[in-house]
Amino acid sequence: MKFILASQNVHKAEEFAAAVTAVSIEPAPGALEIDENADSFIGNARLKARGYAEHFGENALADDSGLSVDYLGGAPGIHSARYASLGPEPDLDADRTAANNRKLLRALDGVPESERGGHFTCAICLVIVTREDIRFIRAHMARLDPAVYEITFYDSEGRAVSSETDSAVRAEVAFEAHAYGRILEAAHGQGGFGYDPLFYCPEAGCTFADLTKQQKLSVSHRGRAIGLLRKIFEG
Repeated sequence: MKFILASQNVHKAEEFAAAVTAVSIEPAPGALEIDENADSFIGNARLKARGYAEHFGENALADDSGLSVDYLGGAPGIHSARYASLGPEPDLDADRTAANNRKLLRALDGVPESERGGHFTCAICLVIVTREDIRFIRAHMARLDPAVYEITFYDSEGRAVSSETDSAVRAEVAFEAHAYGRILEAAHGQGGFGYDPLFYCPEAGCTFADLTKQQKLSVSHRGRAIGLLRKIFEG
């Protein structure tokens, strides 16, 4: 089974391919402008995977991730990558990571440790358009926990249909994983990216930025989502 990643990021494609060796995962042959206007991580992953699958006529895989802070009502959430650029006082620093982290620290200034909880989310969506691969998902879906995996089949008119019918021309599998922790008052660690230096992971006993790439995968939202992806193709 072959998937194109809804991105031309070669390193991300290699990471997925190395973790899920039962299938082929390659970067998309071209870039698309997808309006990620959903109100959830899974929604945005679904939009990207659908757009690439439809445009290139191939099975597509997309992911979307971000940080949600309890005290901020779930912000920055789906806006994690451009958090600092949002009003009312946008920070347009070219270094978006630094700007995002500054804004997060300002928003939590004076908030006690007990109220600085938050979590990372990684959502993945597979859009499957190849007939034999749709049959594979239909045959194997009984092995997947319906509380974890959302599996939907669609006909040529875009209508959801029963998994038992042969009129399905598209199958979608969507799921997400989380990593829980708290936001520190100052950055710590030299590795990672994004909000990693501010995110303390109790399970690891340090921030994500203190971990090696392999260590981080063992406890992170992304690592757990990849584990769920791998499980689809086990056996």
